[in-house]
Amino acid sequence: MHQQLQWIMTMIGGLLVMVMAARAFSMWVKQEYGAAATTLVGAGVISVAVFSPGLVTGLADRALSAFTGGNSPTPKPSPRPHTDPAGPDIPWTPLLAVLGGIATLALLGGITAALRAQHRRRTTERQRHAELETRHDAVRDAYADFTTDILAVLDRPALNDVGIPQTERLILALDAARDARTDPNTTDYRARVIELEIAWKAADQHARKAGIKHLAPAEQRAVQQARHLLTTALDEAGNTHERHAAYQKAIKLISTIIDVPREAAAAIEASTRRALLKK
Repeated sequence: MHQQLQWIMTMIGGLLVMVMAARAFSMWVKQEYGAAATTLVGAGVISVAVFSPGLVTGLADRALSAFTGGNSPTPKPSPRPHTDPAGPDIPWTPLLAVLGGIATLALLGGITAALRAQHRRRTTERQRHAELETRHDAVRDAYADFTTDILAVLDRPALNDVGIPQTERLILALDAARDARTDPNTTDYRARVIELEIAWKAADQHARKAGIKHLAPAEQRAVQQARHLLTTALDEAGNTHERHAAYQKAIKLISTIIDVPREAAAAIEASTRRALLKK
């Protein structure tokens, strides 16, 4: 009977070890390295208990000996005949081994659950940070597109004027979001991105609404003339030399009214230069 029970426990333990090993491999593929290592440790503990029971029973005997003080209690004589004075034969060693295995599995299960929760938190944090970076890039790219489009600058000159409060707040918000993004110790990147989005919306709406109405009448006429010249300069179907001359006149005219972003000037100059080279 004892051998049959031991055989059954060995089969069950071996099956459990194989299941845990397969589970650990699945965790490893998913890059859950901490949980995979914990599961492998649990599989190792069960393997020792199943395939090297002598080691486990030896440890259990020592634990039992320490618990009982090293001496077995003296059996009391029983007044009833035909009764075993030693009492029922309780298999303390296998029982302690089983209890120890259960406690180990419970501990490993708790550790695995904690590691999984930590992994989920880190994954969620990475996803949130990636979403913030996408929102940050959207505003940064929108402002970059504006600064490289000289016609947009002429239509919304207030968006390039840091003397305008809305534009000043936008520039400050851009710098703050950039610093928060590159600082590994910051905890306010989300707040900086939200502030940037608000600042961009306010500055862009103000610039669109203002247009060139805040400029003097003579300056408004100069901007309109410059816009006409730039349209000629950007027309790829036009004469190359005429396009280049229109560009030169437009830049000279604009520079007396507003500050042209270097990016915008470089973009249109590169366009006209390529046209001259092709000629």
